[in-house]
Amino acid sequence: MTPVILVTFAGRQKRMEILTKYIRKAINDGIIDEWHIWDFTRSTQDNEWVTREFGPARYMRPEAPYQLKGSVTARSSFRTNAKIDHDLHIAVLPNGEAENYYEFVVGGWVNTHSVLRSVKPSELNNFAHRNEAAVIWSKSTPGVLSPSLPNQVVLSVDSAGIPTLQVNGVIVGTWPELNLSSGASVMVRGGWGADLELCDVNAPVRRYVGNPNEKLPYWQAYDYYAKRLEKFSSAVFLKCDDDIVYLDIEKLNEFIEFRRANPNYFVVSANVVNNGVCAHFQQLGGTLPDELGHFERPPGGFGGSLWQSAERATQLHDFFLEKNDKHLPLPSKVVEWKERQSINFISWLGKDLLHMALPKGDDEYALTVDLPTFLDRPTAIYADFTVSHLSFGPQEQGLDVDRLINAYDALSSSRL
Repeated sequence: MTPVILVTFAGRQKRMEILTKYIRKAINDGIIDEWHIWDFTRSTQDNEWVTREFGPARYMRPEAPYQLKGSVTARSSFRTNAKIDHDLHIAVLPNGEAENYYEFVVGGWVNTHSVLRSVKPSELNNFAHRNEAAVIWSKSTPGVLSPSLPNQVVLSVDSAGIPTLQVNGVIVGTWPELNLSSGASVMVRGGWGADLELCDVNAPVRRYVGNPNEKLPYWQAYDYYAKRLEKFSSAVFLKCDDDIVYLDIEKLNEFIEFRRANPNYFVVSANVVNNGVCAHFQQLGGTLPDELGHFERPPGGFGGSLWQSAERATQLHDFFLEKNDKHLPLPSKVVEWKERQSINFISWLGKDLLHMALPKGDDEYALTVDLPTFLDRPTAIYADFTVSHLSFGPQEQGLDVDRLINAYDALSSSRL
């Protein structure tokens, strides 16, 4: 099987709701197999929306907060397959009026010990200030977690409400002093340098939770895929910004097949509205009239007058929205490119993850300049697949975002 995987770095609810409609349609139509939502949200409101909208978490970086995984009752055990080297954290939130939560740390202290703590709800995600007085139970558990295979974790509750935890078929502990007869919610995380992958989460749309508050967090996604080259080597990857507000879904599969059939290109970009390099070639191809102004070739492929101007972006969006035919011809069906370009909607091949263990920093420069130069492989823009990108940072102060989002929302409703 050659899966098609879309990767989106999620940040802003209001800008992402339109994209969500297009991608769910593409999944339902069988064009895309998996949608990986990387949660790099910065506000509580956006985080709550992403968590609610995009279902179960598959993967968590070490500093990610607890994520809800399931529940446990006397009739139904909690089970999961957890890939983690050490420090598996399981938080049990008793139903009802419980004063405290319970936190199991399995394989802590470099996979040598496990503990059970009582934790106040307000302190659940305050990991730096665990009170040793809150430890209820401690036990030496050398090698309790396997670094090679997913760990089989089972938390069960008997008819008296007494919980028992098993890991890889071994009973870690049973706690008569706990009463979970009313059932409980179960949350999980990694921690202390250990990331956590829940291998039983295989929903088509799933979340990947990054370390919070990193200035340039995107390396975490590339690092994840590069370390799993064997699993993803046959995939076709799409990566799009969270503020893609139009997508020509009728041409999406054609774009994917072009990507698959042309491995000489390192990345291939869609033909993007509000993208400096694409706008330059759109005007050369006769699409953008002179009345919209001159769209110069951005120096080195970066920046330029469109990138920094809310007024020019607004005029370009309005032109596109009013245009009945959403096709934007370029001078040729495929434009080869050897300079930087914005990666608003791009595609790469899974086999190229061999080269994509990117360091912290500018992923756009790495994918469109550094790696293509090192590998002597050009990038390309594919003319026949059009998407629209809402805004760049310098444009946002003067952009009427609400008006444009409403207009693109109406366009999506008319086409989906």
